[in-house]
Amino acid sequence: MDQATRIEEVNPAAAQLLGRPQAELLGASLQTHLSDHYVGALLDTLAQSRTTPNACEGRLEVSTRDGLTRHVRIHVQAFSVRGRSRYRMALLDVTVIRRANLALRRAADEMRDLYQNAPCGYHSLDPEGVVVQINDTELRWLGYARDEVVRKLKLTDLMPAHCRREFESAFALLKERGEVRDLQLEFRRKDGSVLPVLLSATVLVDSRRQFLQSRASVFDITRRRMAEEEASRYAQRLKGMARRAAEVQEAERRALGMELHDRVGQNLTALNINLNILKGALPAAIAPNVRTRLDDSLELVDRTVETMREVMTELRPAVLDDYGLAAMLRWYADEFSRRTGVAVTVVGDDPEPRLAPAVERTLFRIVQESLNNVAKHAGAGEATLHLEPGTQCFRLIVVDDGRGFDPMTSEQGLDRGWGLMIMRERAEAVGGRFRLESAAGVGTRVVVEVGI
Repeated sequence: MDQATRIEEVNPAAAQLLGRPQAELLGASLQTHLSDHYVGALLDTLAQSRTTPNACEGRLEVSTRDGLTRHVRIHVQAFSVRGRSRYRMALLDVTVIRRANLALRRAADEMRDLYQNAPCGYHSLDPEGVVVQINDTELRWLGYARDEVVRKLKLTDLMPAHCRREFESAFALLKERGEVRDLQLEFRRKDGSVLPVLLSATVLVDSRRQFLQSRASVFDITRRRMAEEEASRYAQRLKGMARRAAEVQEAERRALGMELHDRVGQNLTALNINLNILKGALPAAIAPNVRTRLDDSLELVDRTVETMREVMTELRPAVLDDYGLAAMLRWYADEFSRRTGVAVTVVGDDPEPRLAPAVERTLFRIVQESLNNVAKHAGAGEATLHLEPGTQCFRLIVVDDGRGFDPMTSEQGLDRGWGLMIMRERAEAVGGRFRLESAAGVGTRVVVEVGI
């Protein structure tokens, strides 16, 4: 090009890049083929080339005849002919590279935006646990500025004291295994409030498999924690209601037992006495059918008294109050065997000292419900009650040799499912644990553990 940027020579490749025939380009100014805002860039590069013996670099945008824009890298060297400046220019089409770089830059910007404004927190730690990267989301949660945290604080500095040891153990495990999942922690915000989080992390290692830094995702579980606490409070209220319902039920049973004893029992006793007096006062010549009817009435009164005693024992187990759980269960086992034909054996004895009265009554009611299920559903020939006192807990086990069932299905009927739920709630109401083990063909095992 001459001093006015008129083209004096052009090779075919340059003509193709400029989108014009060679003949058309000769004598024309290069400036006419540039985007307007790149004319100044061309003149600056030419001026710079006149002050240095080396080639100068620059960038241009060229508009072709068909309306396309090409990005061009240029190398310009100035020389002089008879005192007038001339320029040699090499042009390299970097359109594809430029577009690729722009695409990469846009992708990087998108990834950066995704990282910084993700709905979860992200951070990276160095081998000492110092924060080397953290996204804007996590910083907003914590209430810190970036320059207050990055390369200045360990992650444990952002935790309450009771969480630090747990995290340090997990961080050591992360370095060893390369991954930790679903670690529940608490962060302490700058204002002192607590942020419950769920953290999962992986590691970045070098070619020798040495730890470089961690990459962790953090989820705010405040709402989940609140829901769990509300569920826990609700469960405690339900347990309290179950305990109170059991106390009310026991009180009503005792009151009903006393009513039966004081009213119905006394009346039956008086009726038995009166019938015996009448029997003794009958003359010898009385009709045999009258005497037979009287004997039947006396026998019916005796059976009614016996039945009432059994009902009273079910309602108000006096043996339990006076002699303890083991004695009560042995008496009840004998009565149950007599009524149902299922042989029941009691093994073991009460702990020393005895359990609290409320706990003993609860365990007795659970045995009643368990044996009732044995009689109704199990098809068992025998059952065994194990009483196992321990140093810290007392264990009651009810085992039968019946047909068993799958506890996970509801095919056993609503009454059994209801009974199992009641037994569990009874145990939990006195601070105990209830467990049921069963499978088809192997019988059923009910286990209740209460603290001593």
